[in-house]
Amino acid sequence: MKYLKLFLGFIALAILLMPSFSYGQTDETTQSDTASVILANKIMVMGTKLTRSTTDFPSEKDRFAEVLHTNGFGLINKGVFLAQDVFSDGFKRGDISIVLDGERYHCACPNRMDSPLARTNSLEMESIDLNKTSASEQSNIGGCVCYHREKPRELALARVGMTQSLGASETSDFGFIYNTHNHRLAGRYATGKGYEDAEGKSFVDLYGFKENSSYELIEGSITGMYKNIIYRSEITYTKDIMFPYLLMDERENKVFSLSLEYNDIKLYMNYTDHLMDNGLRTSMGSMITDASNLTVGLTGSFYELYYRNWNADNEIRTPMTTINNHMIPDVGLLSGTISQRLESDYFTLWGRFGFVYQKIANEEDVKIYQLLNEKATDSRSYALFDIGVNHFYDLLNNLSGSITLDFSKQTPPVENLYISVKKPAGKEWWVGNPTLKSPARTSLRANIQYKDIIFEAYGTYIWDYVNLVGQNTPERNYRTYENIDAVLFGFNLSGNWKYYDITASYIWAENESDKTPLVEIVPFSVRANLKSPAYKNISGNIRFSYNDAQTRIDESLYELPTSSWFQVDLGLNYKMKALMFSLTIQNLTDELYYQHMSYLRDPFSSGARVYEPGRTIMLNVLYNSDILN
Repeated sequence: MKYLKLFLGFIALAILLMPSFSYGQTDETTQSDTASVILANKIMVMGTKLTRSTTDFPSEKDRFAEVLHTNGFGLINKGVFLAQDVFSDGFKRGDISIVLDGERYHCACPNRMDSPLARTNSLEMESIDLNKTSASEQSNIGGCVCYHREKPRELALARVGMTQSLGASETSDFGFIYNTHNHRLAGRYATGKGYEDAEGKSFVDLYGFKENSSYELIEGSITGMYKNIIYRSEITYTKDIMFPYLLMDERENKVFSLSLEYNDIKLYMNYTDHLMDNGLRTSMGSMITDASNLTVGLTGSFYELYYRNWNADNEIRTPMTTINNHMIPDVGLLSGTISQRLESDYFTLWGRFGFVYQKIANEEDVKIYQLLNEKATDSRSYALFDIGVNHFYDLLNNLSGSITLDFSKQTPPVENLYISVKKPAGKEWWVGNPTLKSPARTSLRANIQYKDIIFEAYGTYIWDYVNLVGQNTPERNYRTYENIDAVLFGFNLSGNWKYYDITASYIWAENESDKTPLVEIVPFSVRANLKSPAYKNISGNIRFSYNDAQTRIDESLYELPTSSWFQVDLGLNYKMKALMFSLTIQNLTDELYYQHMSYLRDPFSSGARVYEPGRTIMLNVLYNSDILN
C-alpha cells in the first residue's frame, strides 16, 4: 500500500510538473512515447517519422547496436559480439518483443542464445522503433523493438561494409547489399574468436574453455517488389558462438524465413533449428540441447494472427547417470489480436484486444509441473488487453510536452510456464509454473523537451509480474516462477548538440510482495560523446561511459553487488564521396570491468562474472553508392 500511494503521488506530480515531449512529428503519427532511431550520416534522430537517409554504420553489429543505447534502452552482451539481448526501463528478455518488418521472431534457445536482436543485417535497415508502451500493435509487457528494412528500389544501389578488429577482440566482418530493378540481394560473413579482458586473460583462462576457438556467421537474403507485392527469403547460419555466462554454447543455429506482403497484408514464416552443448568446454560430463521454433503469422493494418510451435530436448550425462529432459515440451501457441488507433493534432488514443491459447503436445509432460502445482494442466488460455492515451501540446517557445498513460495485460513467457530441467547430484531442478496469472502493467510517462534537451520521468506498477523463486520440498530443491507485484520509477535524460551529446538513465525497482529490491536492474549510467568539427572531411570523437555501483540486489537469487566503472572510447572518421572510414579504439584505458546483469535466472547459468573486452582497435570501411545519387 505504501508503494501504491507513492506511485499515485508520482503520477500526480508528473502530470503537474513534467509534461512529455513530442518531436519529429509527421502526418503519420503524433505518438510521443515511441522513439524511432533513424540512421542518417552519423546523426541519431529520435522521432516518430520513419524516413530513411543513407546509413554509415558498417555491417559490424557492435557499432550498429550503439543506436540502441538511448532513452533507457540498452544491450546485454552475453559473450562474443553476436550474443546480445535488449533491456529497457527495468524490463528484459521475453518482456520486450522483437519485430522485424511486422514479423515476430521468437527464440528457439530457452537461454536466449539466439536473440533475434543479433540476427539483423544493418545495411538493410531503414529505422528502428523503440517503443516502451502498448502503443505498438505487437508490444509485449515491456514494449517492442521494431526494425524496418528499406523497400527494394528500381535504381541500382550498392553498399559494402567491412570491419576488422585487433587487440583484445579479434573479429572480421564483411557485408553487402546490391539493389536493382526492385530487387535486393544481401549477404554477410563474420568470424572471430573469444576476446581477452583488460588483464589479457582469455575465455580459456577465465571460463573453462578448451581453446580460444573461432566462430562463424553466414547469412543471405533476397527481397523483391512487384507493384504492391513484396516477397523475401532469408537464410542465416551461425557456428560455435561462445557464451561464458552459461554452461553451454551455441554450436549450430540455422534460421529460415519467407514472407509475402500485399499492401498492408503480410503472410510470413520463420523457422529456427538450434543446437547447443558444452563441447567447447573442459568438463567431466556432457550437456546438449536440441531446440526448434516455428512461427507463422498473418498481419494487417488492424489485426494480427500467429501460430508458434516450440520444442527443446535436453540431455545431461555424467559418469554416474544420464538425464533426459523435455526442456520445452512441444508447446503450440495460437494468438489473435485486433487493434485500433484514433488520432488528432493533440491526442492519440489506442487500444488492442486479443487472446492466446497454449497447449503441450503430450499430456504426460505435465506431470513434472504437478510436483509443485497440483492444478497444473497441459493447456492455458489468456486474454490480452491494451489501452493508452497520449496528449501532446506546445508550452512556450522551444518547449513542448505530452503525457502518456497506458495499461497493458499480457501473457507470461512460454518458458516461465513450461520449462523443465532435472539436474543430477542434488542440484536444484528448474520447473515452470503453468498456473501463472497474466501480468498487468500501468505506466505514466511524462517528458519535456527544451530545444535539444529531453527529460523523461516515468512510473510503472505491475500486478502479477513473473519472478523467479526458490521452492523446497522434502525430496529436493526447485527453482520455479511465481507472480509478484512490482513498482518501478526512473528517468532518462538526453541532449544532442552539434559537438557533443549526453544520455543518462536511472531506475529504482522494488518487489512489493516481499519488500526487497527487484532482481536484475541496471544501475545509474551516463554516456557522453564529444565530437570535433570536420576538417577536410576528417572528424573525431571521444566517448565516456560511466556506470554506478548497483547495491540494490535480490540475495535470494544469489545476485551480487556490482562495482562502478568508467570506460573511454576514441574515434576518428573520414569521408570521401561514397567511401567512409572509421578507426575506433574501444576501452582506451584498458579498464577491467563487467556489467551488472547477472544471468543467474537461466537454467544453465555458469554463475561467472564475465568481463568486457580490453583495449580493442577497430577499423570500419563502408562504400555506399546511394550517396552519389
